[in-house]
Amino acid sequence: MIYKFIDNKGTFIVKNPHKYNLYFPLTNAKGSLLSSISPNLAGDIKQDNERFLTPPASIVDLKTNLLTRRDFFIKTDNQLIRLSFPYDDLVEIGFLYHKLIKKVAQLHIEILNFIPYNLDVEVMQIKIINQSNRTKKIIPTSFIPLYGRSERNLHDHRHVSSLLNRINFSDYGIFLKPTMIFDERGHKLCKDIYFAFGYEDAFKKPLKQFPTLDYFFGEGDILHPDAIEKDILPTKIKKNAFSGKEVCASFRFNTKFLKPKQLVTYTIILGIDTNKDNINKTLYKLNSIQKISEILKETKNYWLNYLSNLEFDFKDKNFNNWLLWVKLQPLLRKLFGCSFLPHFDYGKGGRGWRDLWQDILTLLLTEPQKTKKLIINNFGGVRIDGSNATIITKDGKFIADRNKISRVWMDHGVWPYLSLRFYIDKTADIDILLKETTYFRDWQLKRAKEIDINFSQKDNLLRTQNNKIYLGSILEHILVQNLVQFFNVGQHNIIKLENADWNDGLDMASCLGESVTFSNMYAYNLKDICSLLEKLKQKTKTVLLLEEISVLLDSIFNPINYDDWKAKQNILDKYLEITKNIKGKKIKIKIDKLIKDLNQKAEHLKKWINKYEWLKEGFYNGYYDNYARRVEGKFKNKVRLALPSQVFSIMGEIATERQIKTIFQSIKKYLYDKKLKGFHLNTDFGSVYLALGRAFGFSYGDKENGAFFNHMVVMLANALYRRNFIKEGFEVINSIYKMATTKQAKIYPNIPEYFNLRGEGLYCYLTGSASWYIYTLVTEILGIKFVYGDILIQPKLVGNNFFKRNIEFAFSFHNKKIIFSFIIPSKKNKIYSIKNILLQDNPISAIDGNYIITKKQILKIKKDIISIKTYLS
Repeated sequence: MIYKFIDNKGTFIVKNPHKYNLYFPLTNAKGSLLSSISPNLAGDIKQDNERFLTPPASIVDLKTNLLTRRDFFIKTDNQLIRLSFPYDDLVEIGFLYHKLIKKVAQLHIEILNFIPYNLDVEVMQIKIINQSNRTKKIIPTSFIPLYGRSERNLHDHRHVSSLLNRINFSDYGIFLKPTMIFDERGHKLCKDIYFAFGYEDAFKKPLKQFPTLDYFFGEGDILHPDAIEKDILPTKIKKNAFSGKEVCASFRFNTKFLKPKQLVTYTIILGIDTNKDNINKTLYKLNSIQKISEILKETKNYWLNYLSNLEFDFKDKNFNNWLLWVKLQPLLRKLFGCSFLPHFDYGKGGRGWRDLWQDILTLLLTEPQKTKKLIINNFGGVRIDGSNATIITKDGKFIADRNKISRVWMDHGVWPYLSLRFYIDKTADIDILLKETTYFRDWQLKRAKEIDINFSQKDNLLRTQNNKIYLGSILEHILVQNLVQFFNVGQHNIIKLENADWNDGLDMASCLGESVTFSNMYAYNLKDICSLLEKLKQKTKTVLLLEEISVLLDSIFNPINYDDWKAKQNILDKYLEITKNIKGKKIKIKIDKLIKDLNQKAEHLKKWINKYEWLKEGFYNGYYDNYARRVEGKFKNKVRLALPSQVFSIMGEIATERQIKTIFQSIKKYLYDKKLKGFHLNTDFGSVYLALGRAFGFSYGDKENGAFFNHMVVMLANALYRRNFIKEGFEVINSIYKMATTKQAKIYPNIPEYFNLRGEGLYCYLTGSASWYIYTLVTEILGIKFVYGDILIQPKLVGNNFFKRNIEFAFSFHNKKIIFSFIIPSKKNKIYSIKNILLQDNPISAIDGNYIITKKQILKIKKDIISIKTYLS
């Protein structure tokens, strides 16, 4: 690895970090200010897509665009030091701060950047120590370009929008308040104030300012600015002299004669607010070195305290510390969405539908008290046609599509049920199935096949023919998502691919494309919902459902032949037509009949896939393209194989044990990279594939075309563990850690979205891989499963899971801290089984071979910390 951990709190250092194209996220507890920072101090600071304090920075900008850097110049008698340039550098990073340490011209320099956990500002603090034996004269000047507008203005009226800029000054800083927000869809007054303050040591104000880029550059440019190279002194600032200009926070501090071993500190505060009084209050909280030191300590403690909700101890410093950063990733994605870091320049904020649900898998372990409300709110994004809004904003509002395109991802109905099932297993809250919530309604009808040109609602809530807001149960939402898809088939009787599935790159087969891959998971969901209904049946024998849904319950009301794909399409067409304008009437359905209907559908789909999609090559076909041609298999001596097609046949319990063995052999043969020791997303199809998707236009080994795509790799591991292929599961999941911690990965500790053919990690931090990794580690590897509120202990540990002879894991359960220990007599190359389990040093007995600790047993214990020791043999 390129980094070295220096403690047990996740803190690490990297020498000469400028060699790599690295970046690090900074934010606060609410995610109300979001930053990225690189070892050359590049990156950006923003609140959202409409409010960037500094110029937006993509991954290319980090090394090429000096305007995206938080720069600071130190001019000595014989040298000009620019802190964004590399010298003898070392970076130290912790939760959540970034400290760059430089040694140049006998000066020791530390540049600290962090966002206080409870404030909406980024703090930048520069400490300079004279390490020579003579006094040094230094002239310090900051240079941080202030952008102050929407990301779109970067290439849309960049100059025109700068004409709106107005500047005000104080003794300590600069306020940029544009007169208007430039938007040709409708200009409006700007309420935002973009600000920067600077001071020396004990709140000594700067000498003067260079408030605009042209004033700072003079006749020079960003490489050779007159303000620095010609020793120009800032003139007295006149009101309105700098209106309509590109702005910068360039503070000239007083010339300093630094004695040997003397320290001087310069502090810069950067932020966005709408109220000047709030800004002044914030500055007061940060107007001394001591205050900043205290709030930095509080910020570190805040993040470490958050991470303590889930504690792992594998008795290995590197793995434990790496897991700390992986644990943080689901929260970072909750705060950043899928945007606002240098690789994620395609987003506009908010999280995607898939991300929303998969992050719940970890949030249920780290923030269980918040998840019920989150789940219920999330179901409000479902449309009555079984599709859904694709983006949710930070305040919980739904957006149909980030780019306002009418489209549907066919896999989106799968994920809500999986997360809901985990919630019910953990909490025993079966009543949530009957909890009612709204549906999403917009201009998009019939799964994006029709547009309602008369739609004018502002609340995006489904209403009845009488204009009443309609509420349906969570169960009803789940049924709509999964039943609609059962009938939404193409000519091979497989569920349509529509505009893509999990693989966003399969986006060019919307007419005739079909996805066997996720037909597997819809079959699984339909079957598994029945187990929840059996539980619900203990409370009620019937459920209320929207009358129109009865069309989808054909076996109860009007059975059809499921082998006839056209008959299925007719059912769906009828349902989509009558739900364009619902009556709002509900009917009672007997749960027994509902279970029978769902089971019939699940069994049919499972048998159909095994009959027609299992290939003689030893794996499943996963797709049909836009010409209705089979995608996977052997074509002219070239094998086409996609990992997702195999993952979900295993996870969806379609594949038999014998088939799984054959599938894994095929994966190892065609997708395993012997050099990098990882698993590719697909084989090289060898050409652009316009009848399937954009993915095959990407260079092979990148993104959705054959990269080591960690989200799918960890789901493969999860699927193998679920089906008790334990050694295979370990090999797969271990490949992620190994690839993430090699030198060629060139990343900080985290799970990136993918690794390329050089083994480099790309798209760091904001990936669902982390949620699935933690989820798999807890529920499959350590085997701590939840069964309607009780704990089932079913570890799937092998010798290589252990660094020493025991593993510890702790989390909160019913306001008690439970510490699990897994202990082996010696480390061997084997799969361990349970010898005995002690609850508070008292043995517990297995029931039908299962070790279950009930909620009642936990609550009976009066202590706040409970020990559960599992001895393995």
